[in-house]
Amino acid sequence: MREIVVEHLARVEGHGDIEVVVEGDAVKRAVLRIYEGPRFFERILIGKSYYEVPDITARICSICPDPYQVASSRAIEKAMGIRVDRQVEALRELQLISDVIHSHALHLFFLALPDFLGYKDAIGMAAQYPETVKLALKVKRAGNAVKEVIAGRTVHGVVTKPGGYTKVPRAEDLEGLRKQLESSIDGAREAIRVFSSLKMPEYALDDNLYMAVDPGEHYGYSGDHILVSDGTRHPVEKYMDLTNEVTVEHSSAKHSSYKGSSFMTGALARLLLNEKRLYGEAKESYESLRDKIDPRNPFSNNMAQAIELLYSVQRAMDIIDGLLDEGIKDKLMVEVKPRAGEGIAVVEAPRGLLYHHYKLDDNGKVIFANLVTPTAQNAANMDKYLRIAVRNLKDLSDDELKLKLEMLVRAYDPCISCSVHLTRIGV
Repeated sequence: MREIVVEHLARVEGHGDIEVVVEGDAVKRAVLRIYEGPRFFERILIGKSYYEVPDITARICSICPDPYQVASSRAIEKAMGIRVDRQVEALRELQLISDVIHSHALHLFFLALPDFLGYKDAIGMAAQYPETVKLALKVKRAGNAVKEVIAGRTVHGVVTKPGGYTKVPRAEDLEGLRKQLESSIDGAREAIRVFSSLKMPEYALDDNLYMAVDPGEHYGYSGDHILVSDGTRHPVEKYMDLTNEVTVEHSSAKHSSYKGSSFMTGALARLLLNEKRLYGEAKESYESLRDKIDPRNPFSNNMAQAIELLYSVQRAMDIIDGLLDEGIKDKLMVEVKPRAGEGIAVVEAPRGLLYHHYKLDDNGKVIFANLVTPTAQNAANMDKYLRIAVRNLKDLSDDELKLKLEMLVRAYDPCISCSVHLTRIGV
């Protein structure tokens, strides 16, 4: 019997490891063990005012707080029957895009790329590839700048609420933001150039199932229906039938399945299910690189993120242009009168689908909360592909095998801290 443990999985957000057991030619165990302490946010929210929810849920993660704020605001608005201004929806799209730009740039250049170029970390890589690192930092800063202008600060914004925004960006702020985005777009192009020049590993290939939001007319990160690669489309209210969360003994994150099968959510799922909604330079890049994106290979998620990075910078500039042409309103907050109700919303975080479900009492206080996060949905799929990888690589030395398995998990860009929710529904 051969036992291998990748301790302290590096270059991912949160704490986890990989455990492998091989007996003869049989792979007895190959799992991502998430051992970070459970964070009982669903229980913490009980009794809290609807107004506090976006600020509380944003603390689940400092890498991707904005999707939590947007999802919670949208779910509460559904519960209370609130309709927001069209410009609020535009600002929320910018807020979701800010996380995609910031997070994808971080993952692609500083967490994933060192593996492919033979470096232990981005610091070692920077000496040999200084221009690539400079471009990467520039586009990452642009994502943070969007957060600061729209949400009030770069981490855990303070102005996103059910009903709209407590503070509206000025036209001159949006004009400056647009210039910064435009000057950063070469960083997104560099991501496509670099990753399209690399050969993605092929030691973990299998048919895969994908889920992503239906964003409507344009490629985007929010909607009210879920697309599945089996050809079906589901209202967000049916999310529990799509996720089917269960606890597992080796992880403090729940695992999800759909009709008995694991599935993948995130950039690759979005690209495969919504490719026809791309436009502009990102669409041209995707069409020219389509043969490099293999739906059977989780490593294709890197290429999908690079295309999304370019699209998101481009889309952010278009949204800002529209707001400036129309004239940004002085006030974008509707009056909210607390009432009892139930609401479910979904947005796309950088790593995939994020569901928020709340029930409120007559005073607008939370009496039920359920959050289903992207990495929890991807967890079973990661285990599936780890088993495939071990079967194909079991003759490698321990050190070689460990690196290959780390690279595979990093391809999913997991956010482990987001995933650790173990509260039973209704408790």
